[in-house]
Amino acid sequence: MPELPEAETIARGLSNQLVGWEITGVKNLVPALRNPLNLRKLQKDLVGAKVTEVTRRGKGIIVKLENGKAVLMQLGMTGACRICPTGTKLLKHERLIFHLDNGLDWRYEDIRKFGNVQSFTFGDENDTPEFLRSLGVEPLGEDFSGKFLFERTRKRICAVKELLLNQKIVAGIGNIYVSELLYRAKVRPQREAGTVTRREADLIVDETKSVLLESIAAGGTTISDYKALDGTAGKFEQDLRVYGKAGLACAKCGKLIEKITIGGRSTFYCPRCQR
Repeated sequence: MPELPEAETIARGLSNQLVGWEITGVKNLVPALRNPLNLRKLQKDLVGAKVTEVTRRGKGIIVKLENGKAVLMQLGMTGACRICPTGTKLLKHERLIFHLDNGLDWRYEDIRKFGNVQSFTFGDENDTPEFLRSLGVEPLGEDFSGKFLFERTRKRICAVKELLLNQKIVAGIGNIYVSELLYRAKVRPQREAGTVTRREADLIVDETKSVLLESIAAGGTTISDYKALDGTAGKFEQDLRVYGKAGLACAKCGKLIEKITIGGRSTFYCPRCQR
């Protein structure tokens, strides 16, 4: 599933391609993704307006328009975007097309149709999607600090990994990166969150920021379906130290990496380096 670095990579690519251009039409090729596509609302809100900014919130991409409207795009498991000339042959899994006044299309592709695309009035609490209203702090922002994380872990009996994956606490961290950042912070993912010390909270926050920024610089991580706007794969996979490496030797100590399941998700860690 695309996580924060992948969403950030796509958002930056879209910003370079969409800002300043007008959306002249919207066409859906399927009636629904994870939720029904409200084509009438999309057309009413977007057609005739220029794109002014493309940002990211958590794992979601937000395309803002000059008329105060915006598009929220959640990539789900297999969502991707591409920019191509209008009239270009459709790809098998392209689900939604936004026509631009420069002769190009912004297309949304989703193999499994687990994503979500909807328009809303930016800044209007009553029209803001629940997904955005419920998100916690941004892990790359100043609000995500050791003090913040330590306070959130107090008296929490869930695993520290589960707490970091809780999008209502911190937005955008997913399964791949939580394994990596906890390995670097030397904290076992199954540790009860309430046992995390203040020093460990500081380390987790520092390593979270480092891992995410490194992945963004590498264009994200491609494990299966993710691809950037230009169709290229993310290159951070070659820098993964524990995720997907069960049975291989830890690069630090030589102990074999173990795989367990936490909250129904595969989890990787070093039983010697992480405490």
